[in-house]
Amino acid sequence: MNDYALPIGFALFCWWFGTGLVFLIERGLRGRPAGAMLGVMAGLAALAVYGIVQSSQVLLPGRVYLGFASSIVLWGALELSFLTGLITGPQVTVCTPVCAPACRGWRHFGHAVLALIYHELALAFCTLAVATLCWDQPNPCAAWTFGLLWVMREGAKLNLFLGVRNPATELLPQRLAHLARYFGKRQMNPLLPLCILGAGLGEIWLVRQWVGAAATRADRVAGLLLATLLALAIVEYLVLVLPVRADALWTWATRRKGRLDPPGGAAPARAEAGNPTIGLGGAAAAP
Repeated sequence: MNDYALPIGFALFCWWFGTGLVFLIERGLRGRPAGAMLGVMAGLAALAVYGIVQSSQVLLPGRVYLGFASSIVLWGALELSFLTGLITGPQVTVCTPVCAPACRGWRHFGHAVLALIYHELALAFCTLAVATLCWDQPNPCAAWTFGLLWVMREGAKLNLFLGVRNPATELLPQRLAHLARYFGKRQMNPLLPLCILGAGLGEIWLVRQWVGAAATRADRVAGLLLATLLALAIVEYLVLVLPVRADALWTWATRRKGRLDPPGGAAPARAEAGNPTIGLGGAAAAP
């Protein structure tokens, strides 16, 4: 039983605690010099890269856990770079004349991408870097973890832009309030069911390939970690259309002060920013 309970519990803890820790550190860095922010993020990233390199060289259960946790830490460092406003995009004010209130369609989508293009490039670069570090190595769990977080995060961003019932604008720090103009507000969009279906099929594949009776113990641990992370991503996709607060599990780290709440029930403008919680868990997940 421990062969199943421990990986699932570890993934749940990383998702819950990691997401809360990112919010907590972001709050602590408010008002600090940019150099201090960069120092914290660079330290986390360096620690994560070291863990990824060490984990990839040996296929043992302990190294699988290390690779998974290291990718989570690296993802958290990137989330901090976004939430602190250090790496977003060239459009940084609510009054940007490029995107008028009536802007819609592909033009509006282009503005949304531009608003966080630097962070998108950073995510893509780190995904490629982690894949390179783990390429042709015995233990690629870190690459699978980071790639899964990236794919599910991108899907969540597209759904937020197209429109969901619960865009979770309360998770945006005040410095990123201008991104709320790109959040769509509607009960459902056609992409969301497809994302959930695709993630569900991926869940089945993971379980069949890595958690079957023929799998080694290390493979089983990796499969359960990734399957749990993907299941959490599916839950977070569902949260996008349910009438619940996205930060309900992290009130200890997301105190209302300094965060953006939608004004008086009015639908927020469209946004491509992405639910910050998807940072770690997949659709809205931990660091």
